[in-house]
Amino acid sequence: MRLTVVGSSDAFNSLGRSHSSYLLEGDGVGPLMIDFGATSLAALRKIGRNPTELRGIALTHLHGDHVGGFAFLVIDGMYNEVRRHPLAVVGPRLTAERIDTVLRTAYGSLADDARPFEMPIREVEPGGIVEVAGVTIEAFAADHMDPPDCPLCLRISANGKVIAFSGDTRICDGLFAAAEGADLLVAECTALTHPCGRHCAWEDWRALLGPGIPNTSGTAGPEPRARRTIGAKRVLFTHLGRAVRERAADLVNELPGAAIAFAEDGMVVMP
Repeated sequence: MRLTVVGSSDAFNSLGRSHSSYLLEGDGVGPLMIDFGATSLAALRKIGRNPTELRGIALTHLHGDHVGGFAFLVIDGMYNEVRRHPLAVVGPRLTAERIDTVLRTAYGSLADDARPFEMPIREVEPGGIVEVAGVTIEAFAADHMDPPDCPLCLRISANGKVIAFSGDTRICDGLFAAAEGADLLVAECTALTHPCGRHCAWEDWRALLGPGIPNTSGTAGPEPRARRTIGAKRVLFTHLGRAVRERAADLVNELPGAAIAFAEDGMVVMP
């Protein structure tokens, strides 16, 4: 499989980067997008890709920087680069309702116009497994939103490789489960320290990946676990806020020997 970072920013497009989203493809795989924020259509074209190539989209959760680009993707497939084949969508509960709301908010009655393509939507709960666009997707509970929303960490398998996606979350059991044994974990790192809402910060990752380095925030989700570690072989940090991106080169040096990197728009990764 090949993973292209379409966007790597936080919700605020810090330092001019696009909203976090990823293109996964390979022999018999996809192309599949993971998340599709408000800037994702432009970012996809910026890396030279046509949205009609997409066979599926998997959503980690339903905040605007992860789902807000759907209105533009749909009307593009209706009136511009006309889509003739289905676009399969997988996401957490409320996905169908939220996508419809986004489309109607942006384009009103166009939401009711006939489309030249089908867009089947499958909603998955934590513990669920679905197959789409040549991959198997396992869903785990993330810690980012209140009910009835149910944000997810995703574990995507194909061709003997496993890539896990944290989505937006604090450190939680679902994140550990999704990452266990994965060839690559694409993990959010929104800020250097807490408080930063229900997100991961660099101090969380330093505590998990760096031997003997404590997390001093006391605000990073569940109670600290004695040396519990992330079981992924490599970690790619993304959803980067300004402070993290500005210090990325230095942060790598804080964890010598760790298999980590920081995402950049357009980066291509082979798991």
